[in-house]
Amino acid sequence: MNGKYLDKKQIMVIADSLVGMKFKELNENIDEANKGAQGLTIESDAFGIVANSRKEADFVLAGLELKTTPVKKNKNGTISAKERLVLNIINFLLENTENFYESSFWKKNELMLILFYLFEDDKNKGEMKIIKSYLNEFNSQDLNIIKNDWQIIASKIKSGKAHEISEADTLYLGACSKGVNKNSLRRQPNSEIMAMQRAYSLKTTYMTQLVRKIIGNSQDLESILKSDENSNILEYIEEKVSKYYGMSQQGLCRKFNIISDAKNLNEMIISRILNLSGKISKSEEFQKANIKLKTIRVEQNGRIKESMSFPYFKYEEIVKELWEDSKLRNLFETTKFMFVVFLNNGTEYVLNKVVFWNMPERDIDIELKKVWQKTVDVIKSGEIVKEIKNNKWFTNFPGMKENIIAHVRPHGRNKRDVCKLPVKDKLTGVDNYEKHCFWLNSNYIKKIIGKC
Repeated sequence: MNGKYLDKKQIMVIADSLVGMKFKELNENIDEANKGAQGLTIESDAFGIVANSRKEADFVLAGLELKTTPVKKNKNGTISAKERLVLNIINFLLENTENFYESSFWKKNELMLILFYLFEDDKNKGEMKIIKSYLNEFNSQDLNIIKNDWQIIASKIKSGKAHEISEADTLYLGACSKGVNKNSLRRQPNSEIMAMQRAYSLKTTYMTQLVRKIIGNSQDLESILKSDENSNILEYIEEKVSKYYGMSQQGLCRKFNIISDAKNLNEMIISRILNLSGKISKSEEFQKANIKLKTIRVEQNGRIKESMSFPYFKYEEIVKELWEDSKLRNLFETTKFMFVVFLNNGTEYVLNKVVFWNMPERDIDIELKKVWQKTVDVIKSGEIVKEIKNNKWFTNFPGMKENIIAHVRPHGRNKRDVCKLPVKDKLTGVDNYEKHCFWLNSNYIKKIIGKC
């Protein structure tokens, strides 16, 4: 059987028949060492498609691309995508950067047959089970955002800045790094700088919402964009929020009938400005795009008092990571931040601006990596505490003065809020230590938001 010549009806009959099957039922000798073994098994053993790198979709006559991707069950009972859905490699030199509908992304992935399987840690690849077949066609609202995402990627390629592409540049459609390592490089137009090989991808957060919609745990997510007319959601948000610049927190609370001592007060203010009944962080667009809202307070003299904290790391886990796959790198590689800036005018804090930002690739892989690497080295060495003065413990973790971007300091409820160490601390002998996390330096944040 040459699957690429099957028609749509034949394809769907086969796809539906696969639901409930284990991969070993298709191939008893599935390659456990091959990360893409499940996808190759579906292609070759279920549909008779030989592995290829064709520009057109896998099923030529039907115009259908075939994808296999894992989902996972969470401890709270919900289901999520395990990873991004990686699509086709981007040939920077040959990609059509002028017309979305002539791009390799659209020609290859306009219509996709996606086979979802359940990933379980305690099972080998052959034992995992296919749980859903789904024919994907992008709805109009998602497609509008994806078009904008593609334009951002295409613009960087066209401008000779493919080496500066980051997944967090965009919302739903990403350009993820795709290669064995950082030496997997490609030529690009209008620049002599070699760029990291990348592939189009649908982000993990986007895929999670798709999975929950078609398989289970579906949530009724409120949408910020109320019609298909608005395609650039970031510009839309800035336009709406800018109408209230100069208003105080208290004034905004009164206007939108918000209790002033409520938790997440500033998020509630922004949500009401956008006519959302719930939280903006729970909106469809923020969930799919992995946008995180952070509030920044700026004093009259332009100073930002507080650095910005992120979730604490577990000592035993971080020492097992490689930088390329680390939680810290993934956080900044895939997250776009919405900074809501409140400025102290002398008497109260007033809404000053919103800034959408993602960390540049260079900052991630040079400066941020230095902070991560030193942190890992300190934990592995067992030399976290460098000295004790007046009953206060001082650490060897990277401080704010050592790096222009980030530092490490405590982030627990108190000194008794600890995590287990992989190696006992040599100076104190403790095998548990106060929780710590990475912080963005206040001066770095100040440069991001600019003059207020």
